[in-house]
Amino acid sequence: MKKMLCLALILALLLPAAFTAQALTDLSTYASGNFGRSYPVYSGPGTYYYRANSGKAAYGGGSARIYGTTGDWIMIGYGMSDGGYRIGYITMDAMPGLTNQKGTIRNLSFSNTTMYAMEKTYLTDDPVINNKSIYTIARGQAVTALGQMGSEWTYVELMGSSSRMRGFVRSRSLSVDPTATPTPKPRPTATPYVAPVYPVITPVPSYPSASGSALLSNLSHNCPNTGVMVPSYFNPYQTTYLLTVADWVSRVTFTPTAQDYYATIRVNGQTVRSGGTSQVINMTDKPQAVTIQVQNGTASTTYTIYLQRRPSEKRTRVSAGYINNIYIKGNDWRIDADLGTLKYMGEDYGSGNYSTFNNVTVDRGVYDYVVSPNCVFYYGTKANCFRAYTIQEFKNNYYMYNSNLYTFIYIEDEIVAIFPYGADY
Repeated sequence: MKKMLCLALILALLLPAAFTAQALTDLSTYASGNFGRSYPVYSGPGTYYYRANSGKAAYGGGSARIYGTTGDWIMIGYGMSDGGYRIGYITMDAMPGLTNQKGTIRNLSFSNTTMYAMEKTYLTDDPVINNKSIYTIARGQAVTALGQMGSEWTYVELMGSSSRMRGFVRSRSLSVDPTATPTPKPRPTATPYVAPVYPVITPVPSYPSASGSALLSNLSHNCPNTGVMVPSYFNPYQTTYLLTVADWVSRVTFTPTAQDYYATIRVNGQTVRSGGTSQVINMTDKPQAVTIQVQNGTASTTYTIYLQRRPSEKRTRVSAGYINNIYIKGNDWRIDADLGTLKYMGEDYGSGNYSTFNNVTVDRGVYDYVVSPNCVFYYGTKANCFRAYTIQEFKNNYYMYNSNLYTFIYIEDEIVAIFPYGADY
């Protein structure tokens, strides 16, 4: 009896250890360079590994990220002509032709941990841009965890349908415990925002009495053909906006309308009657902030409109990318992300505003920007987004829908708006 109790105690102590993963090799750091010519790319360090693109995957000779070497192979990442990204291996024969090297190339020593898929998921060789699936992983299937890229992706090896494969799996879908189940998705901490429908403003407006209100009921500007406001609709409780205008626009005016007709409105300190036109804001090549203060007794609300000409890479920019970290440095909140540039089909945002996402800056690495104190935050998906009223709320929820891909609007080096990425923004 004592022997059985001792055996049970030993098993109780050993079994949890079987479900403890060793530290995985970090793949978040890399060197960069150009190997000069084309090389075939395999998903693992050997010609017997899966080769994407129907067995024709190849690095074309451009700038590449170099994650390290293992045996006679080099693990690289590179952008593709279709706007995607691929991580795979080329032979060590490419090393003598390496030019423009930046950073130290390390020898990779991968981990070796058995993990299990807690749900049906997929393998991708593109954890950076499109996350396109190259193989479906069934629930309960075992994989060998080799490393990790941040907290989002686990680098694994498995046996595919006809060959061995390496790639990335969402870390949330894996566990060292074969009986584990996925963590339920968190619920939003905000309610979906529904754009209000406002009455048409007539030349002689008649407003309902909202005695004591220090809010605007409407805000318009004199650039309806070239001006693009983000958010595009006016909400009395939304106090920060970004207005970009064509690069030839020299004079901008605003028409603010108060909920309480008798409230006092000041645009950049100058009094404007409700429903009237403000003084002229002279445009230059530098970004500027216009403040509209609504005062009613002791109540006061200040709206800020970031005003800027476009397009200029050194002025207002619109990019999309994957958020890696949100943190505080000194007195500033900062966001670092892998960014690409949004390419618009039209000459300006008003010509349909359709865009494609291309990671044209993939060779530059991670961007790190200060977040404006008045930044506008939305999280979720394009079809179901939620307003976050603080950056902490945004940080708590930005990965709720299993994506950290967002659109960023920034003036100079300061982010002024963040919202879920959508190809028609």
